[in-house]
Amino acid sequence: MLGKRADLRISDRVFGHALRVRNRARPTSTGTFISQLRDLDQVRDMLTSTTVATVADMPFFLLFLGVLWYVGGALALVPLAALVLLLLPGLLAQRRLRMYATESMRESSLRNAMLVESVQGIEDIKALQAEDRFHHQWNHYTAVAGEAQLRLRGLTNGLSVWTQSVQSGVYAAIIFVGAPLVIAGDITTGVLVATSILGSRMMAPMAQVTQLLSRFQHAKVAMGSLNQIMALPVDTADADHRIPLPVVQGDFALRSAVFTYADPNAPPALTVQTLDIAAGERIALLGRNGAGKSTLLQGLSGMLQPVSGEVLLDGLALHQVDPADVRRDIGLLTQTSRLFHGTLRENLTLGAPMASDREISEMLAMVGADGMVRRLRDGLGHVVQEGGRGLSGGQIQGLLLARLLLRQPSVALLDEPTAAMDEGTERHFIARLGAWSRTRTLIVATHRIRMLEIVDRIIVIDNGTIVLDGPKDQILAQMRGTRSAAA
Repeated sequence: MLGKRADLRISDRVFGHALRVRNRARPTSTGTFISQLRDLDQVRDMLTSTTVATVADMPFFLLFLGVLWYVGGALALVPLAALVLLLLPGLLAQRRLRMYATESMRESSLRNAMLVESVQGIEDIKALQAEDRFHHQWNHYTAVAGEAQLRLRGLTNGLSVWTQSVQSGVYAAIIFVGAPLVIAGDITTGVLVATSILGSRMMAPMAQVTQLLSRFQHAKVAMGSLNQIMALPVDTADADHRIPLPVVQGDFALRSAVFTYADPNAPPALTVQTLDIAAGERIALLGRNGAGKSTLLQGLSGMLQPVSGEVLLDGLALHQVDPADVRRDIGLLTQTSRLFHGTLRENLTLGAPMASDREISEMLAMVGADGMVRRLRDGLGHVVQEGGRGLSGGQIQGLLLARLLLRQPSVALLDEPTAAMDEGTERHFIARLGAWSRTRTLIVATHRIRMLEIVDRIIVIDNGTIVLDGPKDQILAQMRGTRSAAA
């Protein structure tokens, strides 16, 4: 029970922390991140009942040693010497065990990273006929990981064989030392038999100590990996500096804000000297691919914090506002948003668990996905496969929009919301979105001209900086003039 409780508490803390790691601090490899979380199994092995029982049995060795000394005198030195022979190799091998365990976990982590990446991109691998390349890469990682595990297993097996040899040799050693004492009349035959049995039995729990020493290095390396995760910064602000925000109005202000992703040496993804957005504004973000539109949306949502400068929400520093309050009223749809395994209803109500069927139907109708749901045999009970496999890109995008809008956010940040829609569905959705957003703040990154019909302001971003910002008609006129001059 003690091991189970400790396991549950550690698992809860590690997974809860992993869910809240800031996007900028998250490991770049999903497979490596998963491997780090799986290292929890190594820690679990140290918390088993066997470990607890072994530690609890250790004081009894001293008790039995005293009894053995009382009964057999100098024969008690045999188990004591055996204890030294048991522990010394395990202690001396700790450095090599740590090195082999680290190498084994590192190679297994690389193999898992490659496995996750291959499974996620299996369709592209097949389409490009790249199976052989990934197969050879997998075999290489498996061979290297196997060699590392073989060295580790060889050392631990050697320690186990040595432990068994010493444990079984205690009986023979007591007989060998005690026989001359019996012949000399110093002890009786009964004492020799009793000490030999007691000596061999008392070594059993101590033999487990060698295995504990081997598992200790596994757990120590795993704890180092878990500590790396626990050291990553999380979204939740410090309790002492957290500012509650009962209602988000949607007033944003950016001052000398610089945004970067995982690589600190890479040039900034976006630099904003000054930007003010008033509550209720409807804004379109325009720019080429990679210009920084998505980064700006991430920064406004609080998912990506600036490395310098600040982002203000309703006059408060965004990083100090309770993330629960920010995410309650700010809805973000990214290009990487996804559906999860479960029913349509479970996916749609993921952020609004109390939503009624009528509200769900209204949002599905708004995005033009109501007809698709009606055609499904199980309707909202239809089971969605992982990532929405089996659904078209437009259907997935419609469901993602419905899921977001069902929360009725006061601020909607949409990244290419109609990129996968057909023309008819797009026209229908934009008209409904225009009516829905009249009392809300709407910021849309888009390449679609039709989306400009419902916005009042345009911000043009190029190479990570804002180059144009103003009323829609004025910016469109400037862009037309620039194109005419270039022609």
